[in-house]
Amino acid sequence: MRCIGLGHLQQTQLIEAEHYLSLALRSTPDSPNLLNDLGIVKLQQQAYQAAVGFLQRALAIDPTHSDALNNIIAAFSGSRELGKAKIYLQRLMQVKPFSAQVYVKAANISLALNELEQAIRCGRKAVKLAPHQTAARLSLADSLEASGRFKQAKFQYLTLLAREPDQVIALSKMLSLRGTHIDEQHERQAQQLLKSNELKDSERARIHLGLAKYYDHRQKYDRAFEHLQAGNAVKFRKHSFDSNLFTQAVDLLISTFTLEYFPSVPILGIRSSRPVFIVGMPRSGTTLVEQVLASHSQIAAGGELSTITNFAAQMTRSGVAYPGRVRELDANAIEQMAQQYLDKLATISRGEALVTDKMPFNYMHLGLIVTLFPNARIIHCRRDALDTCLSCYFTTFSEYLQFASRLETLGRYYLDYRRLMAHWGRVLPVPMLEVEYERLVDNTEETIRGILSFCGVEWESGCMQFYRTERGIRTPSRWQVRQPIYGSSVGRWRNYEQHLGPLRGILSPALEEDPPESAPR
Repeated sequence: MRCIGLGHLQQTQLIEAEHYLSLALRSTPDSPNLLNDLGIVKLQQQAYQAAVGFLQRALAIDPTHSDALNNIIAAFSGSRELGKAKIYLQRLMQVKPFSAQVYVKAANISLALNELEQAIRCGRKAVKLAPHQTAARLSLADSLEASGRFKQAKFQYLTLLAREPDQVIALSKMLSLRGTHIDEQHERQAQQLLKSNELKDSERARIHLGLAKYYDHRQKYDRAFEHLQAGNAVKFRKHSFDSNLFTQAVDLLISTFTLEYFPSVPILGIRSSRPVFIVGMPRSGTTLVEQVLASHSQIAAGGELSTITNFAAQMTRSGVAYPGRVRELDANAIEQMAQQYLDKLATISRGEALVTDKMPFNYMHLGLIVTLFPNARIIHCRRDALDTCLSCYFTTFSEYLQFASRLETLGRYYLDYRRLMAHWGRVLPVPMLEVEYERLVDNTEETIRGILSFCGVEWESGCMQFYRTERGIRTPSRWQVRQPIYGSSVGRWRNYEQHLGPLRGILSPALEEDPPESAPR
């Protein structure tokens, strides 16, 4: 039976595979191999909890089953429970201490958990074990970039490209690097690669976007936009974005979290003032604001935590779709979620009074956030609409967030974001601080003082030297926030003005409310 089941699994016939493997398990219920096989089936179905169930049973029988350990790590990674994945990863490292692949996995998970030094150590170990393994050097380079060690990251990319001149990820990342000289031979190599018919769509998009950033840094704006548009067109063809569905989602949030909603909730969650939520459009200054706060002795930086978005996804899977499900939560469920979130913050803080969560897309979930934390501090980062959208157009988001891969959908998305934030401003029963990026650039100390006052902490001059604060940053702003405040990003859209006609037309309602900067700085 197992052979038949594995045959179906090999053909991705998951229902049939599960049927025959389950029959086999009845005959030998203590087989770790069969339990692992069923775990793989559930993994491929993205039924992560069910996969964990089978894999934990396999590991209870054989704690050193390396395949089951690999798969349970994948299951917890899929469900974004990286802390649990890390526990099994440590066991796998003991079982396979000389596996470069295991150390690559460890580096990637440490990086996702913002444990930069651990990620670098694991990356170096992987490279030592397998110096010619591409994944090992890419993982190490990514960790080095996140920690601000750009020249060391460049060395890893150069080492890879010396052996594999057509290595697309290394080449595109090299072209995107800031703060270091990039030889023109890499530009030529990228242009040559684009002439190849053997590139996958994802690789072609990477090369185009790498060249876009390369030319942008060198002020060759027309060439930059040519590659920017070409790369985004490939991404949008592969993963389009439905603007109408997003508008409906915003409509539903507005109709759910009304002015009457919050007074009607019998008991709100935990009255903790520890979380500081930093929200806004991506590329609006959220990373910069968090870097400023992370420079304060009483504030720990959590980075982009997925906990709140996971809550929303779990509620949708449990029956009534989010956000309607929030209205059905009782006091116990609300308190449990709030406590789970605080437990997550406890793993980040080393005793600091406050912890930031700068997931920009939490702007969608402010109704849920205030339900869980009626004393929540919310900082809304705003930036000129055209500068924000252009910067998003330059950014590579995950395949599920392709709103920025087409100017028309990007403009509509921005208007829906503005509409929702205006609604939150009317209905939320908590104060929300708006931080304008341009004001932070023009009046840095005054703005930082206002942010610290809003958070309830005393002034510390170290916040003015935020660029010296060492911490892991995985967002595209990793280079910018390690520099002193500079104004070249204000009015950046003017470099591309002749190409932004469709976007300006869609954004006209927002531009009438907030006229763009009159001149670049």
